[in-house]
Amino acid sequence: MSNLSKLGEELDSILRLRTPSLGIKLFEKIGDIPKEFEIVKDDIMVCQVIGMARYHEKPVAATKDSATACAMGGSSLGLYKVPDWMLDGTRNAGFWTQDAQTAKKVMVDRVMIETGKFEAFGVCPLRSMLIEPDIIQAFGTTEQILACVYANIWDGGDKLELSTNGHGASCNEVLTVPYVTGKIRLAIADIGERREAGAKDEMIIGLPTSQLERLVRNLNKSNQAIYKYPFRPSFAPLAEHVLRRLSVKY
Repeated sequence: MSNLSKLGEELDSILRLRTPSLGIKLFEKIGDIPKEFEIVKDDIMVCQVIGMARYHEKPVAATKDSATACAMGGSSLGLYKVPDWMLDGTRNAGFWTQDAQTAKKVMVDRVMIETGKFEAFGVCPLRSMLIEPDIIQAFGTTEQILACVYANIWDGGDKLELSTNGHGASCNEVLTVPYVTGKIRLAIADIGERREAGAKDEMIIGLPTSQLERLVRNLNKSNQAIYKYPFRPSFAPLAEHVLRRLSVKY
């Protein structure tokens, strides 16, 4: 087992994740996709590929020709040019926002990977990934992601940022942004992921692979210091049935 696989297992175990942490690899050429990845041929969203890898727990890939069901995702990864209708807001008027002018704001200052740099991407549970990914993602409860925040500041790391307009969480905010900036980012699972890719009431953390070992190391330390489950409120005595309701395992 590789060191990354071990780190993936450790991350899943420490956080007690509902679904495994994921490795995401961007491929310059379609022919670079390893044979163990199932390549989706039909039109699909980036978040759906991520969902397939999460829930089927297998390596899944899509290309510039198939990751077309949501232009936000495919263009964020640089698989193709951002459509004009997304930039001018015409098609999203009355859908994303009240009119074209306000819909245009969704794309203002959005971080995107250079168009044409990559032709495909693949997603796989980190614990079984055989190649080194570019980005690590983990879906979790607010408590689980908060544990990652505490781990990040444990050795003096900066505060983690979450900046969202509700569109493009797993494809842009915690994939494209950490890839381009090299920084860890947080996101809230958006409506597309909830409706099309099986996301629940979850947050997502996305980080460059180079940050993983440090995060896991700090999780081991910070969890012992600050995260002691189950939590108990201390503001007043509570009946046993109330305490049971508060003791929600994650």
